[in-house]
Formats: sequence, structure tokens, C-alpha cells
Amino acid sequence: MNLTKKNIVLLSIASILFFLLFVNHTLLVNAWDVSLQIKWMGIRHGTPDNVNLWLLTASGNDQEINGQFSGYFWVEDIEGYITGHYTTIQCEGVYGPLWNKLTWVYLKAGNINPERILWLTGNVLIAPSFADYTSILSPMTYIYKPTALGNAWIVNKYWDKPWLKIVVPGGTPPGTYSGTIVFSFYMY
Repeated sequence: MNLTKKNIVLLSIASILFFLLFVNHTLLVNAWDVSLQIKWMGIRHGTPDNVNLWLLTASGNDQEINGQFSGYFWVEDIEGYITGHYTTIQCEGVYGPLWNKLTWVYLKAGNINPERILWLTGNVLIAPSFADYTSILSPMTYIYKPTALGNAWIVNKYWDKPWLKIVVPGGTPPGTYSGTIVFSFYMY
């Protein structure tokens, strides 16, 4: 075949048309795969940001200060675990400017608030010791879902908005005191 200028132009036009048709055809029949992944979230838990306490003045007498947390300690069980689970709460110490430690830190529960995610509710409880102020200087069981046949596959979210009380001994040096409250989750 003799490649003349006319044949080269026709071949070029044919190549361009083939390319355009191929690209156009590909765009018309091309499909995008859509995939959905549902991630297992298991159990989540969280805490409020802070607790607001009153300002005290230095005194030779013991003083009590208390306040309710700004938000909720919560647990969300979206799997309905059959083994049951529990949380603990602990204050790892309240220290002042000279590393003075306040050793009387207490927590008192509000009321447990279950939210039904499905039509069933589980037997979620607050440890009876938190009906009144209880020391939390060591880990204490707080909110829990017992291991029981009636609790199997119960999916729910529950929370509590507790009160914190700190006893400041007389003669405690003035200054800013701060501490860390740890809210932990465990499976039975």
C-alpha cells in the first residue's frame, strides 16, 4: 500500500474516530464499583469534660466542696455482649502546688439512664456503693451490666451524671489543686 498524503490523512482521521468512539463507548459502559464496609465498633465509653467546683478560702477547719460533672460518663454497647461488662472509676490523686495531696475524694452517682437502641433493655446497674458518696482513690466498680441470660444480645447506651465531693483538711496550703479521674471499661 502506497502511503500518500491522502492515505495518511484518512488513516489519521480513522484513528482519531476509532479513539473517540472507543473512549465514548468506554464512558458509556464503564461502571464504578461501590463498596460499603460496616466497621465493628463493639463497645465505646466516654467521659465529661470537667466538674465545676466552688472556690475555697484557706481555713484552719476542714471544708467540703462538691459539684456535679458537666456531662455524662457513658457506655454504648452496640453488639449486645452476652458476657456482661463493667466500668471502674478512680481519682489518681489531687495534688497542689507543693505536691500536697488531698486524700478525701468521693463520687456519688446520679441515676442510671438507659437508652434503648433496640426494643429490649438490659439490666444495667450502678454499683450500690455509689448511692451515697464513696471514696474513689482506688478503682471502684461503677456502671455495670451483669453476666446473665436476660442480658444476652441487649443493645443499648447508658449514662450517669455523678457528683464529686472533695474534703479539704484544715490547714491545707492555698493554691490550685488538680487531679485525674480515670474511667475504665472491662469485659467479664
